[in-house]
Amino acid sequence: MVSDGGGRRTGRPDRSPGGTGDGLFARIRTGEWPVVKIDLSEAYANVRRRANTLRRRRIISAVLATVVFAGLATVLGVYYVSAIPLPDQLALPATTTVYYSDGTTVMARLGSQRRIIVPASTLPPYVGQAVVAAEDPAYWLGTGTLISRQYARAATAVSGGTGGESTAAQARLLVLSWKLEDTYSKEEILEFYLNTVYFGRGSYGIEAAARTYFGVRAANLSVAQAILLAGMIESPGDGRFDPSVSPVSASTKFAIVAQRMVTLGAIDQATANQLVTPRVDRYDPALFASALDEPTGLVVTQAVAELRQTDAFRDRPPGYLEDGGFSIVTTVDARAQALLEQTIDGTVANSLMAGQPRNLQAAAVVMEPGTGRVLAYFGGSQGAGADYAGTYRTADGGIAGFGAHPPAQTVTAFVLAAALDHEISVESRWDAPSVKEYPSSGHPITNPVRDVINAPCQPACSLIEATTASLTIPFYSLTERVGAGAVIDQARAAGIGAMWSAGTAEGPPVRYDLSRQPAAELTPQPFGPDVALGIYPVTVLDQANAMATLAAGGRRGAVHFVERVGKDFATVYAAKPTSSRALPPAAAADVSWVLSQNPAGQLTDGRPSASLSGSARMSTSVLDNAHAWQVGYTANVAMAVWVGNRETEFPLRDKLGNRVSGHGLPADIYRSFMGSVHSQLDLPMVEFPKPTFGGDATVGDAQ
Repeated sequence: MVSDGGGRRTGRPDRSPGGTGDGLFARIRTGEWPVVKIDLSEAYANVRRRANTLRRRRIISAVLATVVFAGLATVLGVYYVSAIPLPDQLALPATTTVYYSDGTTVMARLGSQRRIIVPASTLPPYVGQAVVAAEDPAYWLGTGTLISRQYARAATAVSGGTGGESTAAQARLLVLSWKLEDTYSKEEILEFYLNTVYFGRGSYGIEAAARTYFGVRAANLSVAQAILLAGMIESPGDGRFDPSVSPVSASTKFAIVAQRMVTLGAIDQATANQLVTPRVDRYDPALFASALDEPTGLVVTQAVAELRQTDAFRDRPPGYLEDGGFSIVTTVDARAQALLEQTIDGTVANSLMAGQPRNLQAAAVVMEPGTGRVLAYFGGSQGAGADYAGTYRTADGGIAGFGAHPPAQTVTAFVLAAALDHEISVESRWDAPSVKEYPSSGHPITNPVRDVINAPCQPACSLIEATTASLTIPFYSLTERVGAGAVIDQARAAGIGAMWSAGTAEGPPVRYDLSRQPAAELTPQPFGPDVALGIYPVTVLDQANAMATLAAGGRRGAVHFVERVGKDFATVYAAKPTSSRALPPAAAADVSWVLSQNPAGQLTDGRPSASLSGSARMSTSVLDNAHAWQVGYTANVAMAVWVGNRETEFPLRDKLGNRVSGHGLPADIYRSFMGSVHSQLDLPMVEFPKPTFGGDATVGDAQ
């Protein structure tokens, strides 16, 4: 500190070189130290410039951000609006109905929702008026938007939205409502609504509701019925306005809607006063089930698989057919199907399979000769279970189904056809021992071919006698003579579309598509003379078609389950049945005559019937059978019946403990069905063509 000269101390330090503060300032004043002048204006200007620059950048950034966000919001808004489908962009799930061949009897229903789309022009005016009165009385005045909102909610749910009460969901509904009102007329929106709204009882849309509640088409609804259905919309899930559930509430709602219609001028007061709440039966879900778990569910599977291979339905997305609102008319006759199930379904009381051992399974197919039309089909009791009558192509191109079984002696029909093709007569005679060696075909003395029974015509039998007795050895010799390829080609021509190789220890049977190439062209060759033993599996469906070919005089039809498919009163697919000549009429007549001698296929009414019986042994037994067949036909109907094991291979024994062979249970099923179906379908009695006994009768190997 320093003194101020008056004895006082100051707090100012001495900044001078000499140590006194006054000296510093004195020097500055006197010029001994130069005075430095600082101009702060430039500094302030620089600061202001930097601040202004920063402020401008912030403003620009804010503007740009606002523009970007506004643009993004606009883009998102446009996308959000455009992403909401309008009615012409929305594929509403609609029930696809499968019918029997009469086109009216329902077989099954497909789809996630029971809905049938109908144009509003087909409906009486009071149907729409009743819905407006119940849901949105101000609708026609231009101020009502409830129907638009309700349709928007249903459409949003269909298109994958929530349709709920969240803010986002409500915004979505408002947007779609606006789009509807801006794009469509009130009449069009009401039509969309009528086909979309839920009426309860699993029914979506007015057509499904009319059929469900009253068993009529929507076009035939009465005024009272239309009013009752309109009242259901408010609370469809709990039956609050269903007369069978809440009669008082239903009648009250009915009166309210009717009076609103009077107010709106849709009906007059006198009409309203006379209306009575319609009676509605108590809801039975079983009446409206899909029925896909019934035996005919397997028919539906075959029909859908068939349609997937057509131009109209090939490469369509999943659900296109099932939810597309189509009407599929099958070839299956309702009367023939009912009779077949009564005869062969083990779950039906008094059927021939009722009470049989649990492991026994039966399958049968009935066809119309020469057309390829499947008249009846039974592959099992469970429509969603295994199909023991046929196979089918899945959506991914694979093959499914368990209908292929060793045909045993039923291949005789194709061996006979091959013989006639080689000018060998059915009257030719062949050795018929109980056991015979065929070394060149893999059956030396250690593995000979054995017959199931001792031939009654030993030591030699004609092919007629050998067929009637269900022998094997004469036909094995014949197959060696004409070649296995000739037999398989006759089978292919007759209708055997696929054949499986015999399973071995190295692997299971392999399926070969015979429709694509002759058997002789298969490499490596999977089939040999053992085709005469019936060891190569074929399906029951193909067997039935082959029999139908013989019944039609040698003309084969292409197998099909679908007659036509319609939608919106138009045909979108129609089957174009094709047929081709499989064998000459004279040869078919000879084969039919031979098969008509089988006593196991004779019918009680004397109607000519040609048939074959066959039994395939178990792989581990020389006594018991694992497969049993009866195949045959009249001039009107062809049929193939198989009885075998459901899963694990067991000896076939019936409920009485008897061994099952083709002459037994399968033949019983054949005779029972064929003895009744002709009268059921009102089919005339027709004789087979007379045989010509063509070919050489002296070329057999009989000694």
